[in-house]
Amino acid sequence: MAAYKDLIGQKITKVTSNPGEPKTGQMWYNSTDGKLRGLGVVSAWSSSSPLINIKARFTQGGVGTKTSALAVGGQDPAGVQTQTEEYNGTGWSAGGALGSGRYGIYTAGTQTAGLAASGSTSSTPGVTANVEEYDGSSWSEVNNVTTARFLGSSCGTQTAGLIYGGAGPNNQTEEYDGTNWTNGGNLNTARNTGFSSGTQTAGLISGGGPGSGNTAASEHYDGSSWTTVNSMNTARRSGSPSIAALRTSSLAFGGFTTVMVSNTEAYDGTTWTNSPTLGTARYGLGGAGDSSGSALAFGGQNNSGTTYALTEEFTTSTNTITAAAWSSGGNLNIARRAAAGFGTQTAAVVAGGNTSAPGYTGTANSEEYDGASWTEGNNMNTPRSNTNSAGYGPQTSGNIVGGAAPSTGLTNYETYDGTDYSNGPALNTGRFGAAAVGTSTAGLCMGGYYDPGGTTGSTNSEEYGGSSWAAGNPMNNARYDGMGFGTQTAGAIAGGAGTAAIANVEEYNGTSWTNATALANPQRIGGSVGTQTDALIFGGLLGPSEAKSTLAQGYDGTTWSSRPSMGTARIQISPASAGTSVLTLAAGGNIQNPVTNATEEFTGETETANITDFTTS
Repeated sequence: MAAYKDLIGQKITKVTSNPGEPKTGQMWYNSTDGKLRGLGVVSAWSSSSPLINIKARFTQGGVGTKTSALAVGGQDPAGVQTQTEEYNGTGWSAGGALGSGRYGIYTAGTQTAGLAASGSTSSTPGVTANVEEYDGSSWSEVNNVTTARFLGSSCGTQTAGLIYGGAGPNNQTEEYDGTNWTNGGNLNTARNTGFSSGTQTAGLISGGGPGSGNTAASEHYDGSSWTTVNSMNTARRSGSPSIAALRTSSLAFGGFTTVMVSNTEAYDGTTWTNSPTLGTARYGLGGAGDSSGSALAFGGQNNSGTTYALTEEFTTSTNTITAAAWSSGGNLNIARRAAAGFGTQTAAVVAGGNTSAPGYTGTANSEEYDGASWTEGNNMNTPRSNTNSAGYGPQTSGNIVGGAAPSTGLTNYETYDGTDYSNGPALNTGRFGAAAVGTSTAGLCMGGYYDPGGTTGSTNSEEYGGSSWAAGNPMNNARYDGMGFGTQTAGAIAGGAGTAAIANVEEYNGTSWTNATALANPQRIGGSVGTQTDALIFGGLLGPSEAKSTLAQGYDGTTWSSRPSMGTARIQISPASAGTSVLTLAAGGNIQNPVTNATEEFTGETETANITDFTTS
């Protein structure tokens, strides 16, 4: 028998504590615990960022891999949709819309070379033969399929696609060569909403609904004919549709038996094996995956007709993945809304704000956070409110700009040294509902409005150089309640309201303002943290309904994409403005007119080595 060193290339070492960064294949003997240890492989689903379309959907198409996927079309509570969303491994962003909205669509390919064929254009249903191709930004119409159908299965690529089965049910197969469609061999079992993966010459279908029931039957396609192979463990339909994985490394997840299920099964080309279940049982969900066994599940619907925007990732790794998420933190001592926030997740300050809603009950009260609990600190010099986006800096060098008193917008500027507040040079123009970013010697204040009865925001911006505020160049779009992030020379403001909520985003280079990629949904009066190239906004009001929201969106300097939603919808949040896009907090705010003292903490995804005990035999 070969020695471990000969097989792996390293010895089993004797240590008194586990190595800090063990490598794949490494094993060691921990003499303190008397255990033989190494990295164990773990497979699991974990939650990820929801679809950015606030109307969740189901029966959409899925294309691509776990880190580069498309969600195509589908239905939401408003009806059949044209939306395409792109997933980058962290969150979803808006892609180009389908020319023809539809659900039960056949999809194949990749995020930059996608294929969308047939489907139903209405709940009637209105089945279409239409086919479109995606180039990474837009869809274009190409030759139609021979037979219009919907709710079937598909696999392959944009230039070598395969569609099969469908409502009826039917057993027909069609092949696509990038230009034309031709008939292929018929399925042995006619069915709809089956699980599928593979290529045009090595396709797979499993499960589905042959009429009113379900089947567990599986079939392989060799490029001309279908052959019956081993069945799934659980007969079901309407689970994950096409998966961009090889037939020999596929997953089937979710679906419907007599109820919605969370079952996941892995297929190695011969045998189906039960795997860890989805976190949320559902059917009609979209899916994507790759030959490594990784997968993505998104959207879907449950027994009660609730439609989801949620996303889950399936990973097989020697690391344990803890998904990015919001969690409860310590409560403020004084509930408030529209207070200034600055600092980090473990060293934050909340100061001022309104202690009731509606109406003005401005306070000068200030509290400090240590990552677990809030402690009363020294008060500001001037009570104020409507400064939730106008605080910036670390806990020991904080800044609060402007705000509202009962009858006017304030010019007051105060700084905090970790103990006391000091008055600084006044703004040239009093305002509240403004956003501010920067440092104690290089600040930027932007937008806002001037009196409590005002309804129109301002384009005004001012810069602080360490001794006084001076007028800067105006923004392109007037706004108040915008969400700011970045620095004086690399700043940005997202959303806000002019006369209504807007989606516009502008970036500042220290001299001039430039329109940037807009938000997917108009959003205002939420929290914001980060830099011009790595930011997070969360909560607030969404347009056009002006509903309080849990929505969080991340920005990479070019694209906005979804992030895990907050636990509670609220507006006028106080963020830890010196936090980061993966480590921040949201304190206080307005939930449904009662103000709240609740704090939520956001922590980005983390991975830790999965150290496992081994035994000899």
